[in-house]
Order: sequence, then C-alpha cells, then structure tokens
Amino acid sequence: MADKEVKNEFEDLDTEDAPEQEYSETFEGQDDLISSGSAGTVYDYTQAPEGVKAPPREDLNEQILVLNKAEIILPSKDRPWELTKRGDKEFKYCSFVMHYDKDGQQEYYSGVRVFKKEGDKYSHPTMTRDRKSQASNLIGIYADFKKKDINEVSLKEFMSFLNSKPKVKIQTKEFQNPETEEMVKKNMIGSFVSE
Repeated sequence: MADKEVKNEFEDLDTEDAPEQEYSETFEGQDDLISSGSAGTVYDYTQAPEGVKAPPREDLNEQILVLNKAEIILPSKDRPWELTKRGDKEFKYCSFVMHYDKDGQQEYYSGVRVFKKEGDKYSHPTMTRDRKSQASNLIGIYADFKKKDINEVSLKEFMSFLNSKPKVKIQTKEFQNPETEEMVKKNMIGSFVSE
C-alpha cells in the first residue's frame, strides 16, 4: 500500500467514473459515524441516503435555480496529509458541494482545505481569497453581491448565506481535468439573484 500513488479527490470529480458519494450525512444526536463507546454504536439506517449515486450532470447554463444546500465534507482520517507548496504546512482537501433544486443536480467545487493541527486534528475549513480556485471565485461572487471586500467575508457568513436557499444564475464553464487533460463542463454559480 505504501507504494500506491495517492490521487487528489478533485482530479476525479469531473470524470464519468467519479467516485460514489464517499461520506454519510450525520444525523441528530450523533456527531459522526465513529463509535465512541467500547460496545459500539447502533447505526440508524433510517437516516441513510436513499439514492445510490448522483444523477448525470445536465447542462443548466443561464438557468435561475434555488441553491438548496451547500456542504463542506471533511476528509476522512485515512486520507494522507499533503504538503503546501512552501512545504511548511500539511493539509487535506475537503469536498465542497452545491445542491441545486433541479432534478437532484449538484456540483463539486475545488479549493477548500483543512490544515493539520496538533494530534492530527483538523483546522476549520479554509479557502483562499484570491478568486483563483472554484471555491475562492464563489466567495468573491458573494462578496461582490453583498458589496463587501472579499477579505471581510467569514466562512460562517458565507456558508449561512449559501444555506439560506438563495436564487442563483448558473454559468456552465469548462475546466480541464488535471489527470486526463479532458475538458469537462460544470454548472457553476455565476451570480446570485436578488428577489
């Protein structure tokens, strides 16, 4: 296993063979699916997702939709840490998912990370404010919509807004898959729509 090359999760998100949903939503009364007791914890199957995979991506260009939910999914403890370009910090990528109100459509945004803290614990998720990654660009769109400086927008404010069911105008954009070099279309939020 040590010789096996570890791939960045975002390299696969735009391919037809993207991994199935790698996480389970938490449910009320349980912080995560790791058993904290010595006897174990009974899994509440009634809270399990009903679908087995996301539907095929539809072209939603120029459509105005409601953003039903935005989620940041923390990486698993098993995923190895990566070094920053400077080599002075370790991080892991998070999944950042937008769920639209049309036919179960969702989109993954790259650019959200957690950094390693003492004891292999995670920092709060972070994203840059340079508008270069997909997540950073989205927080920039939000800052422009609210007429704020991008550096004044907290993650809590941003995520609270995304989860308030705002109307969004979709722009279909092409991105290059870093592994296959194939160009893939993604349904990105181009702007927020005032009521």
